[in-house]
Amino acid sequence: MAWTATATLWCRLIRLPSARCPPPSRARCSAQSTDAVDKEYADLNLRPLYTNRGQHLRIRQHVNPLSSSFSEPTEPPEWKEVFEDPLLPLMVDIGCGSGRFLIWLAKNSGQRRNYLGLEIRGKLVERTQFWVNELGLRNIHFMFANATVSFEQIISSYPGPLSLVSILCPDPHFKKRHHKRRVLQSPLVDSITKNLCLGSHTIRCTGSSCRHERKI
Repeated sequence: MAWTATATLWCRLIRLPSARCPPPSRARCSAQSTDAVDKEYADLNLRPLYTNRGQHLRIRQHVNPLSSSFSEPTEPPEWKEVFEDPLLPLMVDIGCGSGRFLIWLAKNSGQRRNYLGLEIRGKLVERTQFWVNELGLRNIHFMFANATVSFEQIISSYPGPLSLVSILCPDPHFKKRHHKRRVLQSPLVDSITKNLCLGSHTIRCTGSSCRHERKI
């Protein structure tokens, strides 16, 4: 009888919320992650702009690139309207995410170059382009586009040379049935190779290792 009473008491304690450690808060983890990114790119001074556009965006981390909503190629922009000098060499960042990395390059790189970010999540592009406009940068532009179907049409229309392409931390999609969703597909790689000028580079960074390939 005593054993039964003790077991019943333990079962009740286990079920009490106060007897268990609360699950980690996703919101708190997200805030900590955002704060770390803010510190890394503190010199961009983007915080004053958060009051106008919101600091945190509720977006899905992944989207299905095979969805019909992403199957239509994105029309190229009027390059004279988005860049002060559209004849400068162009760097393209495929899957640019929040865009902070590319904005930092546009502000701090000593090279005369234009920067183009391609991102499949429209909310990120909207916010990032807002930052660019507020900062008054004329050598960088962000576009909503599925690079696997839009890269060729966009880049082939650019009047200057394509000098650098970066793909930072692409989703590896380890399962074989999801390989078709990888951003690095043969048509995209062939298009990058075809449009790169002599002596240009591609950079593919996958987590802890980066690969640098020089095209001659």
